[in-house]
Amino acid sequence: MKIIGLTGGIGNGKSFVAKVAEKHFPILHINTDEIARMQMQKGGKSFIKVVEEFSHLSDKLLNTDGEINRQELSRLVMADRGLLDRLDEITHPAVIEEINDIIEKEKASGRFKAVLIETALIYEAGIDSICDEVWYVYAPEGTRRRRLMTERGYTQETIDSFFMNQNPVEFFLSRADRTVPNGFDVTEKDMLEILSGYLMITE
Repeated sequence: MKIIGLTGGIGNGKSFVAKVAEKHFPILHINTDEIARMQMQKGGKSFIKVVEEFSHLSDKLLNTDGEINRQELSRLVMADRGLLDRLDEITHPAVIEEINDIIEKEKASGRFKAVLIETALIYEAGIDSICDEVWYVYAPEGTRRRRLMTERGYTQETIDSFFMNQNPVEFFLSRADRTVPNGFDVTEKDMLEILSGYLMITE
C-alpha cells in the first residue's frame, strides 16, 4: 500500500486535491490537522502535556468547558518561536504514532490501495520519513490570496503573516517528488485527470 504525503502552504488547496482523490480512487485520506485537534481535546494524547506546558502563560488557555482554547494557544506560540517548537515537540510524535496505527490497521483490512496524508508540516514533523512519495500542491500566490480572502475572510495583513511563517515555494519544489498544479480555475474534472496520471494503483 503506497503512502503519499500531500503538502503545501495555506491556500494551495490541499483539501480539494485530497477530496478528489478520496472520491475517485481506493485511497484512505488522513488529515493531520484533524488528528492533532482531536489529540488536544480532553482525553487526547496531547491534552495533559499541552496544558502542563502552557497553562502558566495565560489564564485564558482553557475554555469554560475545560477544553484548550486553540485561538489563545495559537496566539502564544505565534509570538514566540521557542513556544512553537515546544508545542511541535509535544504534538508531532503523537500524530505520527496515530498515523502509523491507522496505516497498520488499514493494511490488514485490505480496503485501500494507497494512503494520502494531508499535512502542511510534512518535513518539520518528519512525516515525509514514513511516505513513499511526497506531493506538493501548488497554486500561484494571487490564487492563494483570493481563496483565503473569499473562503476564510482573512485580511491581506493576516495572509501576509501566514506567508511569512511558512516555507517558500522553492523549499517544496526542491524536495517533493511530484507537483500537483491547483490554480484558481482547476475543476474537479481537471484534478481527476491530473491524479489519474499520478496514481498508478495496482493490486
